[in-house]
Amino acid sequence: MDFLIFSDSHGKRRNIAEAMARQIRKPDAIFFLGDGLSDIGDRLEDVPVIRVRGNCDWRFPEEPVVDREILSFEGHRLLLTHGHLYGAKSGVGGLLQAAKETGVDIVLFGHTHRQELQTIANEEGEKTIYLFNPGSIGGGEFGTLRLSPDTVLFAHGSL
Repeated sequence: MDFLIFSDSHGKRRNIAEAMARQIRKPDAIFFLGDGLSDIGDRLEDVPVIRVRGNCDWRFPEEPVVDREILSFEGHRLLLTHGHLYGAKSGVGGLLQAAKETGVDIVLFGHTHRQELQTIANEEGEKTIYLFNPGSIGGGEFGTLRLSPDTVLFAHGSL
């Protein structure tokens, strides 16, 4: 499965459309990690959008969106969050702890406006945990994720 990942659009709807247009294959879903809920709906070009609320999305209480979402695809468990509730600007410790508490192996987050990928190697009896930030689509950055039962492949992109 292929996913397109956005965060922190902050009013730059055009960047979302441009990133979508650059995809060679239509993604199976789009993950939007907050701060710009009004910039994206629940579908984009017939692709479902799964959204979580960011710290700047409080102005849109009418949006039926949660602060975090736990999903399962291809045998992997994903945590989608903006990151502000886990102190992402101070480091990934809170995100890593949330991954362990919820049993996910992939954490997708935004908030810092910096592209990031960290792979936490598995310890005995634990699974590898991936922490991925696509950067800010408002600044022209996005991410992709390809998942299969045996594959976790991230990429960062820019406009």
